[in-house]
Amino acid sequence: MATVRQLSFHGRKQKRRRCIVAALLGGPQRRGVIVKVGTTTPKKPNSAKRKFAKVRVMVSKKVVFCHIPGIGPYFIQEYSMVLVEGGNPPDVPGINYTLIRGVYDFDQAEIFIRRNRRSKFGARWVVTTDKDREKFVAKVR
Repeated sequence: MATVRQLSFHGRKQKRRRCIVAALLGGPQRRGVIVKVGTTTPKKPNSAKRKFAKVRVMVSKKVVFCHIPGIGPYFIQEYSMVLVEGGNPPDVPGINYTLIRGVYDFDQAEIFIRRNRRSKFGARWVVTTDKDREKFVAKVR
């Protein structure tokens, strides 16, 4: 513990917080090039194969690990251009970024028919019921 004399000279120093998305250099998203694609397993109570990509962010030249969102095949490989944002799957340590579907080379839609959170996964609006079809036709006219 510091003495009163030491505190009078130096004061208390605040701890500097580490920036979790430092590779994006303050931007919300950045473009990157895929270096490697693979799968990993999550932390203990969970069990799965989580897809990830090792991406070189173009602006900062840093290499980061990114989660590949969505269900089914993803059709990206080495040297594909992708858009990177902050955010991580909570059960996989070391992966602090996420890829955005529907942009650059990651534009292949999911095989899964998605009705909610479509903008996150680059999915189009799907007409499924007669009521939806009527709404869609009214919008087009």
